[in-house]
Amino acid sequence: MKRRAALIGALAWAGVLVSQAADVPGDSLYQLRATLATQGGTQAGFDLYRGHPAVLSMFYGSCPAYCPMLITAVQVYESHLDQTSRARLRVLLVSFDAAHDTPQRLAELARLHRADPQRWTFASAAEPDARRIAALLGFHYRRLEDGSFDHSQILALVDAEGRMVASTTKLIGDAAFEAKLRALTASSPP
Repeated sequence: MKRRAALIGALAWAGVLVSQAADVPGDSLYQLRATLATQGGTQAGFDLYRGHPAVLSMFYGSCPAYCPMLITAVQVYESHLDQTSRARLRVLLVSFDAAHDTPQRLAELARLHRADPQRWTFASAAEPDARRIAALLGFHYRRLEDGSFDHSQILALVDAEGRMVASTTKLIGDAAFEAKLRALTASSPP
């Protein structure tokens, strides 16, 4: 967490982070001003789910293995929540391959994974916004010669104000992450 705080401070110093509202906490990831293209064909800010606990991650739609596993992992983690807690949780998955992950492609992915459109958003971010989001989440990616990507995996849990509560690189069975997810969604306002 100290490393993330240092990164947030460094990015703020560089002028990357700009408060979108005066009441955003200083340690909120939602200070990042980034534009997302959503599965619904609309544009949204990175703070799309402000007011709700949320799981955030990055992916790309044509990924053959890890990204579908990441999406399934989020679904498994949320399946362990009771119905009320699950209704409070939001999921934002941001593609770093905006050239290919158009709103139509994102909508197909959402349907394919049977993601609840009331609580899940598949979005894409163009460079440099994708790089900024990745830096905040501790996510790494690079394009390979064949057009695919080498990338890390991370699930980040943020509170209603966008403060990082927990993160995991384990897609299955991170008991500490799951406990924080349960506690956060149980205590959040409806």
